[in-house]
Amino acid sequence: MNPSAAVDSQNALLDVLNPEQRKAVEATQGAVLVLAGAGTGKTRVLTTRIAHILMSRLAYPGEILAVTFTNKAAREMVERVNHLTGSSQSIWLGTFHSIGVRIVRR
Repeated sequence: MNPSAAVDSQNALLDVLNPEQRKAVEATQGAVLVLAGAGTGKTRVLTTRIAHILMSRLAYPGEILAVTFTNKAAREMVERVNHLTGSSQSIWLGTFHSIGVRIVRR
């Protein structure tokens, strides 16, 4: 992907967010807690933030940890990250339990 195409796709990612969502996505230093009510776009914010960090080359996939409470939410997040970036294979994304099992196995 050429550099200008990467910038265009990043801008397209960010343009669909409201100002609060965009602020959370663009906060690339350290951890972010996204706490909001049902239907407010939390999953969109988290998956877009992961894509933004990867596309900006601020982290490798294996350096990202995303934890959620339910298997359904984890599956949805994996699907969305795959759609946005083309891959979520080595991202640490799952429930508290599945991440814990993955750590113990390693």
